[in-house]
Amino acid sequence: MKVKTYKRLRNAAAILLAVFVLLFGAGIFLLVASATVDGDARTLPSYPRQDLAPILSKERALWTDEDYRTVSLQTGILLKEAVDRESNDSLLSFQDALFFEGKTVHGEGAFPSIRDILADPQTGRYVEAPMVELEPGDVLVTSAAHSFGWRHGHAALVLSRDRVLQSFTAGHNSDIMGLDTSFGRELFALGPNFMVLRLKADAEERAAIADLAERELYNVPYSLTVGIFSPKDQGHAPKETHCSHLVWQAFRNAGYDVDFDGGPVATSRDLANSPFFDVVQIYGFDPLKGW
Repeated sequence: MKVKTYKRLRNAAAILLAVFVLLFGAGIFLLVASATVDGDARTLPSYPRQDLAPILSKERALWTDEDYRTVSLQTGILLKEAVDRESNDSLLSFQDALFFEGKTVHGEGAFPSIRDILADPQTGRYVEAPMVELEPGDVLVTSAAHSFGWRHGHAALVLSRDRVLQSFTAGHNSDIMGLDTSFGRELFALGPNFMVLRLKADAEERAAIADLAERELYNVPYSLTVGIFSPKDQGHAPKETHCSHLVWQAFRNAGYDVDFDGGPVATSRDLANSPFFDVVQIYGFDPLKGW
């Protein structure tokens, strides 16, 4: 009897030890994965900063195509019409932001997703990047959100100059949020990187897509497995969605498949590389390489 009891205790101890080792190993893996993913949160331009004074001192009407290209690469504003909306002082602010290295730190997040934020290493304060004027139908993407070492990013659809539609996290239905809130523009502008994308179509069509999305994609339950355990294309009455899928569905319902690789899951990176979009602004990514 004592021998059997001893064997049971020994087996139980062995199982507990195995579980402990497994959990410890998983913890170490997650810590390493989290530390590793921090290293690719922000990429500075692969070219040097230039003095824009010679270009900015000229009348805009006298700028050459090369002048616009230089200003675009130095500010991250890649569309000519978007550049023309900014004052000279504003363009210099965009340039400062694009070339600012900063320090990536973990901000608030909903488990298991972690949101990265850019901080000034000298002051410790968060750094908010300037953003171009947004238009209805614009798309915001960032790689600043990651889970267990996978930098899946986040995406949102701009409804108007002061509202954004997004599917934020598990347990929450898709919602409309103010652009000037922590879950609106700041979710992107306070991070280490973001891109502003704009469909290659006229403003009226882009606004119509945003209006349709507001009616059809608001208050939809969150699911990370859309396209895996449920259909990717859920049409005009979707039963579930997640951040990048919501954006993809909005444009799919208008006849555009903005998933770059056409796979079962539309990711934020797929949206960033879609040929249907112009990159209006890029920040925290190398403008020559993108995401």
